[in-house]
Amino acid sequence: MGFDYNNLAVVKCESCGADMTYDPDTGKLACAYCKSTRDIEKRVPSLRDYLAEREHGAVEADDEVYKCPNCGGIVKFGGFQTATVCPFCGAPGIVKLQDIKGMKPDSILPFRISKRLAYINGKVWLKRRIFAPSKCRKCLKAENFSGVYIPSFAFNSDTYSTYYGRFGVTRTRTVGTGKDRHTETYIHWFDDSGSCAKAFENIAVEASPQIKQKELKKLMPFDMSNTEAYTREYLAGFTAERHDLSLADSFGVAKGEMDELIRKTITSRYEHVDYVNINTKYSKIKFRYTLLPIWVCAYTYKDKQYRIIANGRTSKITGKTPVSGAKVGAFVAGVLSVIAAIALLVCHFSLGIF
Repeated sequence: MGFDYNNLAVVKCESCGADMTYDPDTGKLACAYCKSTRDIEKRVPSLRDYLAEREHGAVEADDEVYKCPNCGGIVKFGGFQTATVCPFCGAPGIVKLQDIKGMKPDSILPFRISKRLAYINGKVWLKRRIFAPSKCRKCLKAENFSGVYIPSFAFNSDTYSTYYGRFGVTRTRTVGTGKDRHTETYIHWFDDSGSCAKAFENIAVEASPQIKQKELKKLMPFDMSNTEAYTREYLAGFTAERHDLSLADSFGVAKGEMDELIRKTITSRYEHVDYVNINTKYSKIKFRYTLLPIWVCAYTYKDKQYRIIANGRTSKITGKTPVSGAKVGAFVAGVLSVIAAIALLVCHFSLGIF
Protein backbone atom coordinates (compact mmCIF):
# COMPACT_ATOMS: atom_id res chain seq x y z
CA MET A 1 0.00 0.00 0.00
CA GLY A 2 1.36 3.44 -0.90
CA PHE A 3 1.37 6.58 1.22
CA ASP A 4 -1.24 9.28 1.15
CA TYR A 5 1.20 12.20 0.94
CA ASN A 6 -1.61 14.73 1.18
CA ASN A 7 -2.23 13.78 4.80
CA LEU A 8 1.39 13.94 5.94
CA ALA A 9 2.41 16.76 8.25
CA VAL A 10 4.89 18.51 5.99
CA VAL A 11 6.61 21.87 6.43
CA LYS A 12 6.31 24.08 3.37
CA CYS A 13 9.10 26.41 2.24
CA GLU A 14 7.93 30.02 2.43
CA SER A 15 10.07 30.94 -0.59
CA CYS A 16 9.16 28.28 -3.17
CA GLY A 17 6.45 26.13 -1.56
CA ALA A 18 8.47 22.89 -1.63
CA ASP A 19 8.64 20.49 1.30
CA MET A 20 11.37 21.26 3.80
CA THR A 21 13.32 18.66 5.78
CA TYR A 22 15.34 18.83 8.96
CA ASP A 23 19.09 19.20 8.33
CA PRO A 24 21.26 17.66 11.09
CA ASP A 25 24.32 19.62 9.92
CA THR A 26 22.72 23.03 10.59
CA GLY A 27 19.98 22.13 13.07
CA LYS A 28 17.48 23.94 10.82
CA LEU A 29 14.76 23.13 8.34
CA ALA A 30 16.16 23.24 4.82
CA CYS A 31 14.70 23.37 1.32
CA ALA A 32 16.51 21.18 -1.21
CA TYR A 33 15.22 23.29 -4.13
CA CYS A 34 15.82 26.95 -3.31
CA LYS A 35 18.27 26.33 -0.41
CA SER A 36 16.19 28.39 2.02
CA THR A 37 16.45 27.56 5.72
CA ARG A 38 14.20 28.10 8.69
CA ASP A 39 15.06 28.09 12.39
CA ILE A 40 13.24 25.74 14.74
CA GLU A 41 12.14 27.27 18.00
CA LYS A 42 14.03 25.58 20.82
CA ARG A 43 12.16 24.98 24.06
CA VAL A 44 13.29 23.23 27.22
CA PRO A 45 11.20 20.12 27.97
CA SER A 46 9.60 19.67 31.36
CA LEU A 47 9.58 16.51 33.44
CA ARG A 48 6.33 14.63 33.96
CA ASP A 49 5.11 12.98 37.13
CA TYR A 50 5.23 9.19 36.87
CA LEU A 51 2.37 8.32 39.20
CA ALA A 52 0.06 10.91 37.64
CA GLU A 53 0.63 9.78 34.06
CA ARG A 54 0.89 6.01 34.06
CA GLU A 55 -2.15 5.79 31.80
CA HIS A 56 -1.49 6.22 28.10
CA GLY A 57 -2.60 9.43 26.43
CA ALA A 58 -3.87 9.71 22.88
CA VAL A 59 -1.56 10.38 19.96
CA GLU A 60 -1.87 13.35 17.69
CA ALA A 61 -4.76 12.84 15.30
CA ASP A 62 -2.77 13.64 12.15
CA ASP A 63 -0.05 11.02 12.64
CA GLU A 64 0.33 8.57 9.77
CA VAL A 65 1.13 5.19 11.33
CA TYR A 66 2.39 2.18 9.34
CA LYS A 67 3.28 -1.41 10.14
CA CYS A 68 5.82 -3.61 8.37
CA PRO A 69 4.39 -7.07 7.53
CA ASN A 70 7.92 -8.52 7.47
CA CYS A 71 9.46 -7.50 10.83
CA GLY A 72 6.44 -6.00 12.61
CA GLY A 73 7.99 -2.53 12.97
CA ILE A 74 5.48 0.27 13.64
CA VAL A 75 6.50 3.77 12.59
CA LYS A 76 4.88 7.13 12.04
CA PHE A 77 5.82 9.58 9.32
CA GLY A 78 6.05 13.21 10.30
CA GLY A 79 7.49 14.69 7.13
CA PHE A 80 7.90 14.19 3.40
CA GLN A 81 9.04 10.66 2.59
CA THR A 82 10.38 9.32 -0.70
CA ALA A 83 10.26 5.56 -0.08
CA THR A 84 7.62 3.06 1.01
CA VAL A 85 10.01 0.66 2.70
CA CYS A 86 10.52 -0.34 6.31
CA PRO A 87 13.52 1.51 7.81
CA PHE A 88 14.38 -1.49 10.00
CA CYS A 89 14.49 -4.39 7.53
CA GLY A 90 14.13 -2.75 4.11
CA ALA A 91 10.93 -4.63 3.22
CA PRO A 92 8.54 -2.83 0.83
CA GLY A 93 4.77 -2.49 1.10
CA ILE A 94 4.34 -1.40 4.72
CA VAL A 95 0.67 -1.11 5.66
CA LYS A 96 -1.15 1.90 7.06
CA LEU A 97 -2.78 1.45 10.47
CA GLN A 98 -5.60 3.39 12.09
CA ASP A 99 -6.49 4.38 15.67
CA ILE A 100 -3.13 3.55 17.22
CA LYS A 101 -3.13 4.53 20.88
CA GLY A 102 -0.08 5.67 22.74
CA MET A 103 1.51 8.44 24.71
CA LYS A 104 2.60 11.67 23.08
CA PRO A 105 6.33 12.43 23.19
CA ASP A 106 7.17 15.43 25.34
CA SER A 107 10.83 15.76 24.30
CA ILE A 108 13.11 14.96 21.40
CA LEU A 109 16.85 14.70 20.87
CA PRO A 110 17.38 16.01 17.31
CA PHE A 111 19.71 14.38 14.81
CA ARG A 112 23.21 15.85 14.72
CA ILE A 113 24.78 13.30 12.35
CA SER A 114 23.79 13.58 8.68
CA LYS A 115 22.98 10.64 6.41
CA ARG A 116 26.23 11.21 4.49
CA LEU A 117 28.33 11.02 7.66
CA ALA A 118 26.38 8.02 8.95
CA TYR A 119 27.10 6.22 5.66
CA ILE A 120 30.83 7.06 5.79
CA ASN A 121 31.11 5.91 9.41
CA GLY A 122 29.14 2.77 8.59
CA LYS A 123 31.61 1.85 5.85
CA VAL A 124 34.54 2.38 8.23
CA TRP A 125 32.85 0.29 10.93
CA LEU A 126 32.12 -2.53 8.50
CA LYS A 127 35.70 -2.45 7.22
CA ARG A 128 36.94 -3.03 10.77
CA ARG A 129 34.85 -6.20 11.17
CA ILE A 130 37.74 -8.59 10.51
CA PHE A 131 35.53 -11.61 9.82
CA ALA A 132 33.03 -9.82 7.57
CA PRO A 133 33.30 -10.68 3.85
CA SER A 134 34.91 -7.85 1.88
CA LYS A 135 32.17 -8.07 -0.75
CA CYS A 136 29.43 -7.23 1.77
CA ARG A 137 30.72 -3.64 1.96
CA LYS A 138 29.24 -3.06 -1.48
CA CYS A 139 25.80 -3.86 -0.04
CA LEU A 140 26.04 -0.88 2.28
CA LYS A 141 24.53 1.99 0.29
CA ALA A 142 23.89 5.56 1.35
CA GLU A 143 20.29 5.48 0.11
CA ASN A 144 19.56 2.57 2.46
CA PHE A 145 20.27 4.67 5.56
CA SER A 146 17.01 5.75 7.22
CA GLY A 147 16.79 8.27 10.03
CA VAL A 148 14.44 6.99 12.73
CA TYR A 149 13.46 8.45 16.08
CA ILE A 150 13.02 5.59 18.54
CA PRO A 151 10.81 5.90 21.64
CA SER A 152 12.53 5.97 25.00
CA PHE A 153 11.45 6.72 28.55
CA ALA A 154 14.07 8.54 30.64
CA PHE A 155 13.47 8.30 34.38
CA ASN A 156 14.65 10.34 37.36
CA SER A 157 14.17 8.99 40.86
CA ASP A 158 15.38 9.40 44.42
CA THR A 159 16.02 6.09 46.14
CA TYR A 160 16.55 5.04 49.73
CA SER A 161 17.71 1.48 50.37
CA THR A 162 18.17 -0.53 53.53
CA TYR A 163 20.11 -3.76 53.54
CA TYR A 164 21.42 -6.59 55.63
CA GLY A 165 23.71 -9.45 54.78
CA ARG A 166 26.79 -11.50 55.52
CA PHE A 167 30.10 -9.92 54.61
CA GLY A 168 33.75 -10.76 55.01
CA VAL A 169 37.19 -9.25 55.41
CA THR A 170 40.54 -10.90 54.67
CA ARG A 171 42.73 -11.46 57.70
CA THR A 172 45.90 -13.39 58.56
CA ARG A 173 46.84 -15.46 61.56
CA THR A 174 49.77 -17.54 62.74
CA VAL A 175 49.11 -21.21 63.33
CA GLY A 176 51.13 -24.28 64.23
CA THR A 177 54.27 -24.69 66.30
CA GLY A 178 57.92 -25.28 65.66
CA LYS A 179 58.70 -26.10 62.05
CA ASP A 180 54.98 -26.17 61.28
CA ARG A 181 54.49 -22.61 62.44
CA HIS A 182 53.20 -20.50 59.51
CA THR A 183 50.90 -17.66 58.55
CA GLU A 184 47.61 -18.38 56.83
CA THR A 185 45.03 -16.14 55.22
CA TYR A 186 41.34 -16.51 56.00
CA ILE A 187 38.07 -14.63 55.63
CA HIS A 188 36.42 -13.32 58.77
CA TRP A 189 32.66 -13.36 58.18
CA PHE A 190 30.23 -11.07 59.98
CA ASP A 191 26.65 -9.84 59.72
CA ASP A 192 26.03 -6.20 58.93
CA SER A 193 23.25 -3.84 57.88
CA GLY A 194 23.00 -0.27 56.70
CA SER A 195 21.40 2.14 54.27
CA CYS A 196 22.16 3.77 50.94
CA ALA A 197 20.60 6.89 49.39
CA LYS A 198 21.09 7.57 45.68
CA ALA A 199 19.53 9.96 43.17
CA PHE A 200 19.25 8.84 39.55
CA GLU A 201 18.84 10.93 36.41
CA ASN A 202 18.09 10.01 32.81
CA ILE A 203 17.89 6.24 33.18
CA ALA A 204 17.01 5.49 29.55
CA VAL A 205 14.72 2.60 28.68
CA GLU A 206 13.92 1.72 25.09
CA ALA A 207 10.23 1.35 24.33
CA SER A 208 10.73 0.12 20.78
CA PRO A 209 9.62 -3.22 19.35
CA GLN A 210 12.62 -3.17 17.00
CA ILE A 211 15.52 -1.84 19.14
CA LYS A 212 16.25 -3.87 22.25
CA GLN A 213 17.66 -2.58 25.53
CA LYS A 214 20.92 -4.43 24.88
CA GLU A 215 21.32 -2.62 21.55
CA LEU A 216 20.44 0.72 23.12
CA LYS A 217 23.19 0.23 25.71
CA LYS A 218 25.70 -0.34 22.91
CA LEU A 219 24.67 2.99 21.36
CA MET A 220 24.93 4.88 24.64
CA PRO A 221 25.50 7.50 25.69
CA PHE A 222 22.94 9.88 24.28
CA ASP A 223 23.49 13.45 25.47
CA MET A 224 20.14 13.64 27.22
CA SER A 225 20.92 17.08 28.65
CA ASN A 226 20.41 18.47 25.14
CA THR A 227 16.87 17.20 24.68
CA GLU A 228 14.33 19.76 23.56
CA ALA A 229 10.57 20.05 23.87
CA TYR A 230 8.92 17.91 21.22
CA THR A 231 7.95 19.57 17.97
CA ARG A 232 6.97 17.81 14.76
CA GLU A 233 9.33 20.01 12.74
CA TYR A 234 12.25 17.79 13.77
CA LEU A 235 10.47 14.85 12.12
CA ALA A 236 10.44 16.51 8.69
CA GLY A 237 12.23 14.01 6.43
CA PHE A 238 12.47 11.36 9.16
CA THR A 239 10.28 8.71 10.76
CA ALA A 240 9.42 8.04 14.39
CA GLU A 241 8.68 4.62 15.82
CA ARG A 242 5.65 4.05 18.01
CA HIS A 243 6.36 2.72 21.52
CA ASP A 244 5.10 -0.76 22.39
CA LEU A 245 6.28 -0.90 26.02
CA SER A 246 3.98 0.69 28.58
CA LEU A 247 5.13 3.41 30.93
CA ALA A 248 4.75 1.08 33.94
CA ASP A 249 6.71 -1.72 32.28
CA SER A 250 9.39 0.77 31.21
CA PHE A 251 9.81 1.92 34.80
CA GLY A 252 10.16 -1.74 35.77
CA VAL A 253 13.16 -1.97 33.42
CA ALA A 254 14.55 1.29 34.86
CA LYS A 255 14.18 -0.10 38.38
CA GLY A 256 16.25 -3.08 37.33
CA GLU A 257 19.00 -0.73 36.10
CA MET A 258 18.87 1.29 39.34
CA ASP A 259 18.77 -1.81 41.53
CA GLU A 260 21.93 -3.10 39.87
CA LEU A 261 23.76 0.17 40.52
CA ILE A 262 22.51 0.29 44.12
CA ARG A 263 23.72 -3.26 44.71
CA LYS A 264 27.14 -2.39 43.27
CA THR A 265 27.34 0.67 45.53
CA ILE A 266 26.52 -1.36 48.64
CA THR A 267 28.72 -4.35 47.90
CA SER A 268 31.67 -2.06 47.06
CA ARG A 269 31.78 -1.17 50.74
CA TYR A 270 32.87 -4.69 51.61
CA GLU A 271 35.78 -6.87 50.60
CA HIS A 272 33.74 -10.08 50.40
CA VAL A 273 30.00 -10.64 50.10
CA ASP A 274 28.28 -13.91 50.95
CA TYR A 275 24.76 -12.57 50.45
CA VAL A 276 22.89 -9.28 50.75
CA ASN A 277 19.20 -8.47 50.89
CA ILE A 278 18.19 -4.99 49.73
CA ASN A 279 14.88 -3.17 50.11
CA THR A 280 14.55 0.03 48.07
CA LYS A 281 11.93 2.77 48.15
CA TYR A 282 11.54 5.07 45.13
CA SER A 283 10.32 8.65 45.44
CA LYS A 284 10.02 11.83 43.36
CA ILE A 285 9.76 9.72 40.21
CA LYS A 286 9.78 11.89 37.09
CA PHE A 287 10.13 10.96 33.45
CA ARG A 288 10.33 12.19 29.90
CA TYR A 289 8.99 10.34 26.90
CA THR A 290 11.83 11.13 24.53
CA LEU A 291 12.45 10.38 20.87
CA LEU A 292 16.09 9.37 20.33
CA PRO A 293 17.78 9.61 16.91
CA ILE A 294 19.32 6.59 15.19
CA TRP A 295 20.38 5.79 11.65
CA VAL A 296 19.36 2.33 10.46
CA CYS A 297 20.77 0.60 7.40
CA ALA A 298 19.18 -2.67 6.36
CA TYR A 299 20.99 -4.63 3.67
CA THR A 300 20.95 -8.08 2.09
CA TYR A 301 23.97 -10.33 1.56
CA LYS A 302 23.55 -13.75 -0.04
CA ASP A 303 19.78 -13.67 0.51
CA LYS A 304 20.11 -12.96 4.23
CA GLN A 305 19.15 -9.70 5.91
CA TYR A 306 21.46 -7.71 8.16
CA ARG A 307 21.39 -4.23 9.62
CA ILE A 308 23.60 -1.74 11.36
CA ILE A 309 22.40 0.96 13.74
CA ALA A 310 24.18 4.24 14.45
CA ASN A 311 23.67 6.80 17.21
CA GLY A 312 22.30 9.90 15.47
CA ARG A 313 24.26 12.17 17.81
CA THR A 314 27.66 10.47 18.08
CA SER A 315 27.84 7.95 15.19
CA LYS A 316 28.51 5.12 17.64
CA ILE A 317 27.56 1.95 15.77
CA THR A 318 26.33 -1.54 16.56
CA GLY A 319 24.96 -4.30 14.38
CA LYS A 320 25.51 -7.73 12.89
CA THR A 321 27.45 -8.70 9.80
CA PRO A 322 27.86 -11.88 7.77
CA VAL A 323 30.90 -14.02 8.60
CA SER A 324 33.46 -15.14 6.03
CA GLY A 325 34.40 -18.77 6.51
CA ALA A 326 37.63 -18.18 4.60
CA LYS A 327 38.67 -15.33 6.92
CA VAL A 328 37.84 -17.34 10.04
CA GLY A 329 39.84 -20.29 8.67
CA ALA A 330 42.81 -18.07 7.86
CA PHE A 331 42.70 -16.54 11.35
CA VAL A 332 42.58 -19.95 13.04
CA ALA A 333 45.44 -21.19 10.85
CA GLY A 334 47.48 -18.11 11.76
CA VAL A 335 46.87 -18.61 15.49
CA LEU A 336 47.86 -22.28 15.24
CA SER A 337 51.02 -21.32 13.33
CA VAL A 338 52.03 -18.87 16.06
CA ILE A 339 51.37 -21.48 18.76
CA ALA A 340 53.43 -24.03 16.83
CA ALA A 341 56.29 -21.53 16.39
CA ILE A 342 56.30 -20.71 20.13
CA ALA A 343 56.26 -24.41 21.01
CA LEU A 344 59.20 -25.03 18.66
CA LEU A 345 61.22 -22.19 20.25
CA VAL A 346 60.52 -23.50 23.74
CA CYS A 347 61.62 -26.97 22.66
CA HIS A 348 64.85 -25.63 21.16
CA PHE A 349 65.66 -23.62 24.28
CA SER A 350 65.01 -26.62 26.53
CA LEU A 351 67.38 -28.74 24.41
CA GLY A 352 70.06 -26.02 24.48
CA ILE A 353 70.06 -25.58 20.72
CA PHE A 354 70.23 -21.79 21.07
